[in-house]
Order: sequence, then C-alpha cells, then structure tokens
Amino acid sequence: MPCVVIPVKDLVRICREEGVDQVFVDAAHAIGNVEVNVKDIGADFYTSNLHKWFFCPPSIAFLYSRKSRSTDLHHPVVSHEYGNGIADESAWIGTRDYSAQLVVPEVVDFVNRFEGGIEGIRRRNHEEVMKMGEMLVDAWKTCLGAPKEMCASMAMVGLPACLKITCEGDTMRLRRYLREKFGVEVPIYYRAPREGDNDDEVSRITGYARISHQVYNVVEDYHRFRDAVNQLVRKAITCELLPDN
Repeated sequence: MPCVVIPVKDLVRICREEGVDQVFVDAAHAIGNVEVNVKDIGADFYTSNLHKWFFCPPSIAFLYSRKSRSTDLHHPVVSHEYGNGIADESAWIGTRDYSAQLVVPEVVDFVNRFEGGIEGIRRRNHEEVMKMGEMLVDAWKTCLGAPKEMCASMAMVGLPACLKITCEGDTMRLRRYLREKFGVEVPIYYRAPREGDNDDEVSRITGYARISHQVYNVVEDYHRFRDAVNQLVRKAITCELLPDN
C-alpha cells in the first residue's frame, strides 16, 4: 500500500482512449491531502473521505457524479425519494444520525484559520513529512519508498533490514510492539524481495513504515519512532523474537 500520488487524470484519459465506458475513482485520502478538481479529472464518479485529511468525524465523505451518469446512480437504501436524484435520495435515511455531517461548515472555518487555508496546510504537511522521512532514512541508512514529487502528506520510509521483516505477520507484530512498548502508532508494510534485487542494504529492505504529517504533529513524534527502532537494532531484536499478541 504505497502512499504515492497517482496521476488520476492521465489514467482516466487512457481509460477513455481504450474505450472504458465508466470510470470510478476511489480517492479515499485525496481531500485535504492533494489538490482535487473533479471536473478536470474527468471521471464519471469520484469519492473521497473528509475524515482522513479534512478534520471531520468518521462517516463523512462526498460522492461526485457527472450529470450524464446521475440518473443511473441510486442510494442503497430505497425510500420515497427514489428516482428523484442521488442528492434527494440521500437526504433523509430513516433514523440515521446526521450530527457528523453538520460539523462540515465549522471544519471549513477551522481550516481557514491556518495561513493559506487548506492549500497552506497541504504544502506544510508535505514539506514536514519529507523532512522527517529524510531524517529517518539518514538515521537508519535506508531509503524512501518513492520520489518526493510522488508524495503528498505521507511517505514510505524503509526500515532496517536487520529487523528481518519476512511476512505480513511480522509487520503486524512490529506495529503492535511499537504501539505497546514505545507509544508509537505507524502502519508498516511488507515488500517481498524481487528477483534481480542487488545484495545491498537498500535492496534488502522488506519493510516500510508509512509516516504522515498533520498540523498537530511535532518533531518529537518522529524522534520517538526513530529512537524506538534504533533500540531494537542495538539490542538485535528481530521480528521473529517479538510476541504474537
């Protein structure tokens, strides 16, 4: 699950050239993380969460559809508004709690308190996560998992090969150990060795941590992560020595 910025607009164009009838973009991390212009992207459908990078409570998202496709789109809960368009069909769904949606205007006001609004937040998040990523790879003598221009507010950071991450189970054990022992919460992913990899430290990296940055993060958060991994390395603790639960 690499956190790279995907050239969605180009992919949509290629799909059109190849005769693909409908394109649906699942952009879970997009809003608040990258610039989004749904009409310019050109997909038939586009959805993104507001709770990941736009400070909203869980369950808040948006769905865009081109006008030519909207008549084919229906809410999964059928009500008396069926056939009146997705907006009306979604307006009142039984006993659903709408309080989370009602905070969106307040969130917009909150975001605009920051210098540059959401654009300023995105820019600073990118700059800081790149700075922290470089700090970590320098400390561990590893590498980033993608070029800077393919990163937004997240970055993949290679973990030391001596941790011996050999499967997805190892990533879960390491993630849980970092959380319970050091108070560090970070997703960790396994990359299986590929045929033709050189026998050097970078090519032998099989584990990557996905770090991120938001306005509330401080440099000490990343130092804690760095020091925790360094401690494991110093004590020669590998994933196979970590408890399963």
